[in-house]
Amino acid sequence: MVKLPSLEEYLSASQQNTTVLFKDIELKEGILETNALGLPRIRSGNFAIILKVTVNSRRFAIRCFLHMPDDVRDRYEKISGALAIDSSDNNADYFAKFRFFSEGINVGGSWYPLIKMEWVNGLTLGEFINKNYNDKNSLAELREKLKNLQRFLSIKKISHGDIQPGNIIISNDGENLKIIDYDGMFVEGLEGKLASELGHVNFQHPKREKLNFNERLDWFAFIELDVAINYLIQNPDLWETTYSDEEGILFRSGDLNNPLISPTFYEISKSCTNLYPLKCLASICIRPFEDIPDPRHYYEENYKAIDGIEFSQVTLKRKVVTETKNKSQPYLSEYPIRNGNHTEALFKNIGDRIEIIGKVVDVRSGKTQFGNNRKLRPYIYLDFEELKNGKLFRIKFLPDLVEGAILSDAILPNEKWVLKWITITETIQPQNIINHPSFPDGLTEIFMIVKNLNQVKVLSESEAIYRLNSSDTMNRELLYKTKISTKGDIGKKNDNQQVIDTIKRL
Repeated sequence: MVKLPSLEEYLSASQQNTTVLFKDIELKEGILETNALGLPRIRSGNFAIILKVTVNSRRFAIRCFLHMPDDVRDRYEKISGALAIDSSDNNADYFAKFRFFSEGINVGGSWYPLIKMEWVNGLTLGEFINKNYNDKNSLAELREKLKNLQRFLSIKKISHGDIQPGNIIISNDGENLKIIDYDGMFVEGLEGKLASELGHVNFQHPKREKLNFNERLDWFAFIELDVAINYLIQNPDLWETTYSDEEGILFRSGDLNNPLISPTFYEISKSCTNLYPLKCLASICIRPFEDIPDPRHYYEENYKAIDGIEFSQVTLKRKVVTETKNKSQPYLSEYPIRNGNHTEALFKNIGDRIEIIGKVVDVRSGKTQFGNNRKLRPYIYLDFEELKNGKLFRIKFLPDLVEGAILSDAILPNEKWVLKWITITETIQPQNIINHPSFPDGLTEIFMIVKNLNQVKVLSESEAIYRLNSSDTMNRELLYKTKISTKGDIGKKNDNQQVIDTIKRL
């Protein structure tokens, strides 16, 4: 693997003028998008970060690598060639235009590769379903469009490699679909190589390996998405019952690993009719990766599921907190799991996308200025360490999210969240030193920025312990070292009105 900058190094570099930051003549004229804190807004995944650059009326997604295979240039040349061949095709709009630069971004005086891609407006597939899971017509239309996309890729012998809710953008109220993120794509000419990634664990066959790299990579994901949307059309309540969000639509990796004892498979089997799709998905999960059928056979109901398949009774109960019913198997997360109350250890994960599990020590809310905007705007911070230590990890709800939540009457964190266990999967942002009267050298914070309210989930203590104990040895040790100070009287209101009232008074 090529030695590449860290997220922190990219963030530091991106505060340079774009004339210095980029080698591409067009990007030199651009303006970087910033967040409410006045810093370049960075979207981060497992393998790359994304910067948004505006040049006059054009907008670009600049993909900078955190990890990449040594043959990335060869891969992208072949991918670019394969997609260019289809530029006259009516369905070519499935892809965004892009260009690979081996020397694209200046970090610490050295040049590193980047992908310059047209910015695709719209909702991610996950956001679209989250918004429309009660709209049967929209879901039915989406289901057909996904089938058409799958057929198109199959004809062209192209596999994206990571078909999942974050990599499909939907625009014009569901009319247009476009795929983004081509790092793991297979096209003709890449035969014999290993997969550079294994895709989102909630949308991949449990037995997928890097040796599996061909035009059939996406078959499982398309079948799973079709099954999920099919049952959401039948029973929209499944979205809430199964704790679905933009990271998992009905099913999670634990369900796919053990479909016959999955509470989600059982719940669907008891609340929906026509169980052929469900039994097909379960059978595909149980059988080897090589036996995944062409989705066409599944769509046409020509696929033969395992005879006599039955789902064990493991009931899902809707609670205020997220709870795994079957704890006999280890908890599986797509990302490394870390204890949010061990700040020192989290400094090692700056720039990483991880799942945080921690107990809230304090909830801070108020109004302040953000960036160059003189207007006072609301914020909410969840702290996982006491200020007296001079370092802390916190989760930030920034103004756009808080203001939108207040307008839509969505639930926001308040003082009742103190001592609650929560989980969130996001990227830890680089450390920030804040002027503070109690600390001559400043208060050092590292943090995650919440993109949408569904990301943050409340856990029971037993669930938190189960998830942490399912991770590596370090987390098991840290769990029992976690020391939380007991807070005093907590407000008696049972919704977000208290924090809204506080913000409005400021």
